[in-house]
Amino acid sequence: MPSSGKICLFYLYYFNEFLKSILAITPKNTVWGHNSVLVGSKIYYTGGVIPNETIWKNVTYFFNTPNQLATQSKEFYYLDLSTPFKINEAITSWVDLSSSSIIPPHSWSAFSLCGSDNNALVMFGGDFGVTNPINLVFIYDTKTLQWSNPITSGQPPNVHTRGVCDFKTGKMYMFAGNMYILDTKTLTWGGSGASIPSRFDYTLTLLPNGNIVLIGGVDASGTANMFTIPLYNVNNNTWSSTNATGYLPTPRGHHSSVLSEGGRIIVYGGYTNRGTLIPVSDDLVVLDTDGPIFIWSKANVSTLSPPSRCYHSATLVDHYMIVVFGRNDLYLPSSTMNEVYILDIRDKFNYKWVNEFRPDNHNSSNTTTESSSTNSSPTNINIVLIASTATLAFLFILAISLLTFFYCKRKKNILFIPGSNNE
Repeated sequence: MPSSGKICLFYLYYFNEFLKSILAITPKNTVWGHNSVLVGSKIYYTGGVIPNETIWKNVTYFFNTPNQLATQSKEFYYLDLSTPFKINEAITSWVDLSSSSIIPPHSWSAFSLCGSDNNALVMFGGDFGVTNPINLVFIYDTKTLQWSNPITSGQPPNVHTRGVCDFKTGKMYMFAGNMYILDTKTLTWGGSGASIPSRFDYTLTLLPNGNIVLIGGVDASGTANMFTIPLYNVNNNTWSSTNATGYLPTPRGHHSSVLSEGGRIIVYGGYTNRGTLIPVSDDLVVLDTDGPIFIWSKANVSTLSPPSRCYHSATLVDHYMIVVFGRNDLYLPSSTMNEVYILDIRDKFNYKWVNEFRPDNHNSSNTTTESSSTNSSPTNINIVLIASTATLAFLFILAISLLTFFYCKRKKNILFIPGSNNE
């Protein structure tokens, strides 16, 4: 007779699989210009533009494509990284929180983990389509699971931008001609004037020494060169620049960048021309910032790469860079495809695109990597349903365990008589 513990494990395993099948979603819309932020073992995604297949096939010059030809996304969900998953199978780790979001449909916004205790997702500005919210800051508390739309003091005009947060001060930095600075603890705005020409479609990466590295993007002359790199120092609020050496990357916009160990900024994807959106040929390059001189190199990749893309997001989790959605130049993905790609960066001399994510011990910390990208309608599963289902699952498992325990205890107390049918 199996022990009650083994029976409970049996029921627990299969009920857990049943629960996963209920809660699992597959984002049905590929989006461009969304945002992603890592909080503990979850990557949160919000907003973006849902491309129209007919327009995508027919438009050849994108610079002034009217916003009304695309659909702004209101979607808000996370990818659970506490368990392994494979990208060539149905990913059961998506959880939809869209019904809880108070943000109007939006794209091209700044989105960072920040706040008084670095547990809040802070979003500012962007493209809201026909909606014009008065207060441009939206905050999601990852502890209370509640959104708010607070009034801030000295709010700047709405802009398309990207943001990074200095955890030491709780200040969020966004560049759009000027450097806009939101103190997320007091909800007051400050800033500094520009010492570089305004640009867009760039990425921002905050280094441990307080320098924000601005990479790529588009200014009045076109895609900016990648050798002269603007720096903004959060310690004294000053601009400077540095000239990198080494490999010369293709100028690009709407790429992504993540900061890995050793001060290496991994830059992925992007376009060479904002009008035609032609992808760069050297889609994976690395900027080494751990030294007095920044050095560019072209990453060595020993595996087959996914289609080059822009308007995607990239998030660093342990030794994986997780790339989600974006626009490629080959096809518009169907609603059944997993637009998730995983780059294994543990060997800096041999990067590999892999099919499986296996988590390390990162769950206890609030490690964060901002999406440095620019630019799904999933099945509606709200927080109440998740909580209710989890409660029912707990009660079901508890009932099975108690019944099994008492059944086994009763069997154990029966005195078997020699010659009986139970012998």
